[in-house]
Amino acid sequence: MGATETIAQWIVDTTYEDIPPDAIRVANESCFDLLGVILAGSVQPVGDIIQNYVNDLGGNPEATVLSTGDKTSLPNAALANGTMGHALDYDDFGGFGHPTVAIFPALLALGEKLGSTGRDLLEAYVVGCEIGLALQHTTKYNQMAKGFHATAVIGRLACTAACCKLLGLDRDQTVTALGIAGSMASGLIHNFGTMTKPLHAGLVCRDGVTASQLAQRGLTSGQQVLEHPLGYTSTILGEGIYDLNEMAENMGKPFRVQDALMIKKYPCCGGNHAMLDSLFSLMREHDFTYDDVEEAEVDQSFLSIVMLYEEPDDELKGKFSAKYNVAAALVDGEVSIPTFSQDKIDDPQIQEAMGKVRNRVMAKAEEGLTDHAGGLPIRIKLKDGRVVEHRTARTNILGAQGNPWGFENIKSKFQVNAGMALPEDRVDGTIDAWTDITQVADLAETIQRTLVR
Repeated sequence: MGATETIAQWIVDTTYEDIPPDAIRVANESCFDLLGVILAGSVQPVGDIIQNYVNDLGGNPEATVLSTGDKTSLPNAALANGTMGHALDYDDFGGFGHPTVAIFPALLALGEKLGSTGRDLLEAYVVGCEIGLALQHTTKYNQMAKGFHATAVIGRLACTAACCKLLGLDRDQTVTALGIAGSMASGLIHNFGTMTKPLHAGLVCRDGVTASQLAQRGLTSGQQVLEHPLGYTSTILGEGIYDLNEMAENMGKPFRVQDALMIKKYPCCGGNHAMLDSLFSLMREHDFTYDDVEEAEVDQSFLSIVMLYEEPDDELKGKFSAKYNVAAALVDGEVSIPTFSQDKIDDPQIQEAMGKVRNRVMAKAEEGLTDHAGGLPIRIKLKDGRVVEHRTARTNILGAQGNPWGFENIKSKFQVNAGMALPEDRVDGTIDAWTDITQVADLAETIQRTLVR
């Protein structure tokens, strides 16, 4: 068998019992976290737009749009919930951009229609996520140099694999579905800092549902989407960087989910998180506030996506601006959902603070000689003459598996997010119902009971 067939067979054969308990635990945490983020996203401007759009489209009432409770077709529900799940950029990250928002909303829609259990969902989620993690492990974000968003281009195959698993497709159907998804893969980094970035996640979820259902119905596609020289891998991710046969033969050896996923503490691009952790560590350790700061300097990779907007003029662009994040953190002492509002963007004190922040961008040649393992430094020059510096490794970001946030904190985050969309008296019951997704006996019943207003 070629690589595509081998991977499809792994998707079909892998069972819940094959998955390490730690992978199930981490998957459960990330999916639970995302439910809260979807609810919060449902009351954002992009949430209103996508809900109105799918309502106007209509469609068979097969799956629920959170938190309105409106029902629409499976692809449309996946589109809406996926877009809302990425509206705040508050969903988990690591491995291939934003894994959970690229998979879970599609499975939630399919699982509701099928009457699946939470255990079925997590099995499919881990299987799909492992496909994405294996692809990204080899590319090491190579597709970024072409301007492709990992969540969008790798997420489509991961999501499709997960949908195939939940639908119970056989090997040949799964190969076909992956072939269909390969022709759907796109998503441009140019659209970061706009509403189209969260739409990437919604489109991925819609397309995963669509590709798997079309394959189930007999639509045909190329059967070597990974290994063909004109297929997905060479065209989207790059030539000459894969030993696809080795990757295919080593799926699940080991599983990667339990090490890769990171729960977000801050509702902004993950590229800001190590920098923010470092800054808050410095503020605590050296007991200073914005009034004590003369200037701040942040080292950046030449490919850093948190330098997309040096002078952001709206809240979405602010999520991709290191200067804005540092300035807001210094002035307010925190970064939270209200940080990314037009009022904060226009705040004169934050605007003043941005003038004190400088990105020190490494040259491409310098980058190749730099070991990023320990993280890149942020330096603060204080008015009393002191210069303090800190760096946080990506693997040690608060919320990474090397520095877990703790499930109680994840629940607290969920409570705030869910409270933005659900009545106050429904939030605790929703948390109880979804804390352990493996105990959900019927996704359809639990969704209706807990996740709608």
